[in-house]
Amino acid sequence: MIDINCYNRQRVYRNRDTYHVMSEAAEHVLYHAPSILSLLEDGIAVSLDITLVGPRVMRRINREQRGIDAETDVLSFPSHEMRRGEFLKPIEDWEFIDVDGTGRPTLDLGEMVIAPIRVDSQAQELGHSFERELRFLVIHGVLHLLGFDHEDEDDEAEMIRRQKELLRDLEEIPCGFVALAGRPNVGKSTLLNEIAGRTLAIATAKPQTTRHSIRGVYTADDCQIAFIDTPGIHRPTTGLGRAMMRSAVNSIHQADVVVLMIDAAWRPVIGTAERQVIEQARKDGKPIILVLNKVDATRKENVLPLIQAYDKAYQLDAYVPLSAKFGDGTDRLIDEIRRLLPVQRRLFSADDETDQTERVLVGELVRREVLLQTEQEIPYGVTVIVESFDEDEGDLGRFVAIDAVILCNKDSHKQILIGKGGSKIKSIGIAARSAIESLLEARVDLSLFVKVRRDWQNRAYYLRESGIQD
Repeated sequence: MIDINCYNRQRVYRNRDTYHVMSEAAEHVLYHAPSILSLLEDGIAVSLDITLVGPRVMRRINREQRGIDAETDVLSFPSHEMRRGEFLKPIEDWEFIDVDGTGRPTLDLGEMVIAPIRVDSQAQELGHSFERELRFLVIHGVLHLLGFDHEDEDDEAEMIRRQKELLRDLEEIPCGFVALAGRPNVGKSTLLNEIAGRTLAIATAKPQTTRHSIRGVYTADDCQIAFIDTPGIHRPTTGLGRAMMRSAVNSIHQADVVVLMIDAAWRPVIGTAERQVIEQARKDGKPIILVLNKVDATRKENVLPLIQAYDKAYQLDAYVPLSAKFGDGTDRLIDEIRRLLPVQRRLFSADDETDQTERVLVGELVRREVLLQTEQEIPYGVTVIVESFDEDEGDLGRFVAIDAVILCNKDSHKQILIGKGGSKIKSIGIAARSAIESLLEARVDLSLFVKVRRDWQNRAYYLRESGIQD
């Protein structure tokens, strides 16, 4: 438990929201300090006091405590010696107090003093809100209590980095989920990979490649977008197909914005699949952006009639021609999405890029190589199950040993996948291992096996093991 005790010793700022801003910011810092989390996990509460004072009191405290005659914004008085969030010596039993008489030990971290008038003037000078400046100063002050400082360049750089990260987590910006919807092979996965800057969804020239709603998180200073790459809209005939379609519809339900992708070379006619996406999104009250992809491979005069057809029928929220392959137009798409997203706090930390586990992504990369290297010889009746994923950290860095099984429907498919003298499976393994090592940033030992499991697409066990729920 964290107790933030707020006291007011001045007369100007008495808004209860001020206390909420201070408490929330202080708790946020403490919950990101491993040493404090360790105390909380051991059943030990921590507390700190924040006192608001007027300018004359702040000047007097500075004279008495620091020997300077100045009115500053925030002062911190730690109760313990700490260095970058870690206690420099063990805490003794007498340092714990029983605050509420319940017998629960509490550790007092210290006190902060803040001058709200100074906070207000600095906020006006910097052109942002009083709440933002107050939030920043509380973060700054609590970091001082935890032993962060700016006495030398290294310490200052670390404190600035921490302040920026912690403040960013509490700021409200355009943020939310965006569903990438459309027919198979219109370039959804390619667009996601281009924006994310790495392979989060497999992309090949074959339709219906994506089976999972893989999310790639795009984080910038002024927005955060969680992209959901959905399976292509099609008429399902198997349990696998039905699961893929449910995933696509659910992605639209979950999204804040729907991006419908079409091929810029198509005739200016709205197909049934596109109408299905638009009407589902309209039913859910979701804004819709139409992306006309592959403009690099079609004549410019084809694009305007397509836009006019959709605008006449539905008047969508935005129209963005682009080339996912070359990244042309993606900046404008980001701008349009940012405009339509709700303003709220970030949903993900800065290092979140995908909600898929490394195990799932490994399976997808192996399956991509199967599709790329077997061309038309193997239909889409293949899946990859990662049976073991064992990692170790040694002197040479991270090492991962992976055993994966490629399931197919027929003995003839197995022979093609293995190849003469094992040549094909060896080639698939070499290429997949290279991609996996890049993804995991580790040395990888990849063992591939091919098994025949007839009609696996309609068997719940194999759908579940492949990460697909029927």
